[in-house]
Amino acid sequence: MSGVVQSVVGLLLVLITIPIFVRTLGPKAYGLFSLISLVGSINTFMNLGLNAALVRFLAEQGKSRESDLDIAVALLVLSTVVIPLTLLAIHFRKMLLVGVFNVPAQMMADAEWLFVCMLIGNALIVMGQIFTAILDSLQQVYLTNLFQMSYNVIYWGSILAILLLGYALKSVAVVTVVATVLWFLGVLTVALHNWGVISLHNVTKDGGRILRKQLSYSLQIYAGGLIYVLYEPLTKILVSRFIGVAEVGIYDIGLRAKNQVYGIASKVLYPLFPLISKLSDRDRIRNIVHDVEQKIFYIVLPVVGVILVSVRPLVSLFFRSNIEAISITIAFILPGYLIGSSTVTPMYQFLLAKGHAGKTVVIQFVNAFVNAVVILLLYPRLGYYSAVAGNTFAIIASCCFLVYFQNKYLKSVIFDSATQTFRLFVTFGVALTFGFVLMSLVGESLWQIIIGTVTVLSVTVVGYRLFGLIHAHDVLRYFGQSNRASRFVIKVRWRRVNHAC
Repeated sequence: MSGVVQSVVGLLLVLITIPIFVRTLGPKAYGLFSLISLVGSINTFMNLGLNAALVRFLAEQGKSRESDLDIAVALLVLSTVVIPLTLLAIHFRKMLLVGVFNVPAQMMADAEWLFVCMLIGNALIVMGQIFTAILDSLQQVYLTNLFQMSYNVIYWGSILAILLLGYALKSVAVVTVVATVLWFLGVLTVALHNWGVISLHNVTKDGGRILRKQLSYSLQIYAGGLIYVLYEPLTKILVSRFIGVAEVGIYDIGLRAKNQVYGIASKVLYPLFPLISKLSDRDRIRNIVHDVEQKIFYIVLPVVGVILVSVRPLVSLFFRSNIEAISITIAFILPGYLIGSSTVTPMYQFLLAKGHAGKTVVIQFVNAFVNAVVILLLYPRLGYYSAVAGNTFAIIASCCFLVYFQNKYLKSVIFDSATQTFRLFVTFGVALTFGFVLMSLVGESLWQIIIGTVTVLSVTVVGYRLFGLIHAHDVLRYFGQSNRASRFVIKVRWRRVNHAC
């Protein structure tokens, strides 16, 4: 419960901080902040995919000498990669800021501070992922989530405080490093406490073997990560070069909204990865992936409905300019992620956990390729909105590939029948229609949000019950038998029908 509270607090801080950032320092300053935040993409070049590999091997092996060697070798390898790359990037910072990020000369001083601080922070994040992998492998994902959510609260809370106190962009840069240092020390201490002493016995003798084992798996994930750099980060760079720094900030607001939801969804779904890594029964894995994907869809569609009916009045409450562009960006990027990405996350985790990591490279390539092609084709006509279109079509394309792989490897798809799919989307369509109609009857933004949200959720509940889409045994399985959600389901007596309908 505390994790959910922290997620909500973190989301509220982002919603409050970004508009204040734009109003206080200006849209160009926020655009610069968003652009330099791409330094986080350097993580992709640094981590070599070792984090996911470590989770897999430690989960399979448990606490053992082999696992100690895995941890020691991963730390050694990352240290030899992270430290030199960070120092090189700092040394050549001016060349990178001008040549890659296209930073205007008048903003160079602030850009250098942001760049150096974010490089240092991201180096700590890469190293800290070794210790989050230890916690994840011990089935203590809740601790990883707790630290991550605390980090988000400290990160955005500190930025908000700096802005309210009237400090400049350089001070914002400094507090981002402070937040990262606190996170790193936290995960380091707790991971070592829970794992115990890491033995380095025979690390020189077996180090080569361990490294080959890890890289044979991690490099496939690493390749997918490198291709990801051609997706959202490249889009920001293209927008900066061909449209402007301020438009990068608009695009980034859409990404921030998506990433907040992604953060919550990934924390809820991530425990599936170590679970699937441990399981060997293919039928059980298939049932888990299939069932979880369905339930995600049931949750996601009403959330998408709420987003679509409330995004414009919500944005108008927080921002004074670019309301139309921000609203359209969020209305496409966030629902696109929810429907086309979060729903197939269990299948993506299966590919990573069960020796098909190479397929994730294909998926990331599809993302990058479709995104780039759509932007290049539509840019002359749509301008900035070609970036939004590219992002949306890329997610749809990668979703189709994941469903294809699910059918190939697990002999299943997301839904049980066309009838079930039809009923679900009819419910969504009716809820969305009622939401737009009723909210149009009032003129004040806050009431539009309330009426639209309540209408979409209420109609969805009625539709799910009418069509028998949610069964009592489903809720009892996921929420237990002795809590309010379960008692509510039993009280209203959901109709129980066959999944095949």
